[in-house]
Amino acid sequence: MLVPQPQSKVFGFLFLFFTLLLLSGCAAMSGLREEPKISVADIRIQDIKALEGIFLIKLRVINPNEVPLDIHAVNCDLEMNGRHFASGIADSQQSVPAHGTEVVPVTVYASVLDILPSVVDLIHTAGSSAAKDKKLPYTLSGIVGVSVRGYQKEIPFKSSGELSLKGLTSSR
Repeated sequence: MLVPQPQSKVFGFLFLFFTLLLLSGCAAMSGLREEPKISVADIRIQDIKALEGIFLIKLRVINPNEVPLDIHAVNCDLEMNGRHFASGIADSQQSVPAHGTEVVPVTVYASVLDILPSVVDLIHTAGSSAAKDKKLPYTLSGIVGVSVRGYQKEIPFKSSGELSLKGLTSSR
């Protein structure tokens, strides 16, 4: 029968202690106690070309943490009426202050083939008196890349709501 030696118990204890210390140190270094809240602040038409539409989406990023967040990338997809509408990616270099908020612009691009079904729906309802007050349901989902004190993390987000057709005016 093997009797455990005191040295192996000490090494096991030290290994466990340093592993826990390392894990708690990584969590403390990040400073990211809560994930930021991300929602749509505004959507505007920027340009309509022969084969694509270009839209500017402004994301509201709310930082509930005690440290500033550096946003370095945004990748998103926009659905309208339950159909894929547009996609975009941005190399953003913005900082959201601790316990603060910031608006992050993202340009998204829609193919004519993706826009067409929504336009056909609008044409069908254009004759009704309620057309000007029609609201389109949207879902914006994606990933925001943030860093805190050198620690990087990708945070998924999803925001849903309804757009008034009156609100889709050109931003020029």
